[in-house]
Amino acid sequence: MDSASSTRAMRWLMGEQCQTLPADRQLARKLQRDMPWLEMSLLINRSFHFSSAAYFSQRLDIGQFITLSAGPYRPWPGPDAEMQPPCAAVPDAEFVHVYALTGTGEGGTPCAHRHLQAGLHQMLGLLHHPALEALDRRRPIGVLADDIGPLSESTADLRFGLDVLREWLPPGSAIALTHTTTDLLPAGRRAGVRARHDHAAKRARATGGTYQPRSLADVKSLLGPWPLLRTDQPVATGAFFPDHAYARLPEHHSGAYAAIALHPQSLPSAGRRAAGTLGQGQTSRTEQAGAR
Repeated sequence: MDSASSTRAMRWLMGEQCQTLPADRQLARKLQRDMPWLEMSLLINRSFHFSSAAYFSQRLDIGQFITLSAGPYRPWPGPDAEMQPPCAAVPDAEFVHVYALTGTGEGGTPCAHRHLQAGLHQMLGLLHHPALEALDRRRPIGVLADDIGPLSESTADLRFGLDVLREWLPPGSAIALTHTTTDLLPAGRRAGVRARHDHAAKRARATGGTYQPRSLADVKSLLGPWPLLRTDQPVATGAFFPDHAYARLPEHHSGAYAAIALHPQSLPSAGRRAAGTLGQGQTSRTEQAGAR
């Protein structure tokens, strides 16, 4: 198991054509036994950020984005549009993708947008990178924080990085965030899920990192003091867009919390448009999203 890559294992489990080792496939099968809903949780997270990018564009008039993720985004080989990287949801928008981990073992070619490697603890320097300085701060910016938080061991350090980012973002901006949690787990499944998190933490420590799920209170604190869209606290990721098929699944299928926070100085036109039906205009992937 030590030579397995959880990234390759997850991509193989989701049906991608990528190079894998026998240990990767063995890990994927073990994780699937421990968490039969694991594949669905990965799809839910990917769909949330695709849908959030579309929502930011359609409802908040946002046309430039920063993504924060563990590894680089790569095109999805299947037919489902919302499984594509979030930049595919808004093809005319400007994107800068920032990923935290090197050596993720992912195959394939990333999308054509700019990719930078940096962690949240490097936020002060990151915001001075030419790619981010080229963004127009006279216009709002959307941030998609794709489960990047667990890679920071210290909640205080994670909060500091997001505080710096919020101070930099112009009025009308918004942040969509997902973060792994163990809060939503069925009691009988906690041991198997802890094993997955322990494996992820072990792999991260090999590169000087960590993997830290967080509680509802901790995840909520990461987004303050910005007001949350439609909710007073983060919710299970699958439940965020209420007209999506995923919203009918049990919460443990998500395995993560999600929330969208709006800049306190929201632009008037964006505020009116955000007041519309939350799920309106979002794609609905599946009626195969039956409970497992």
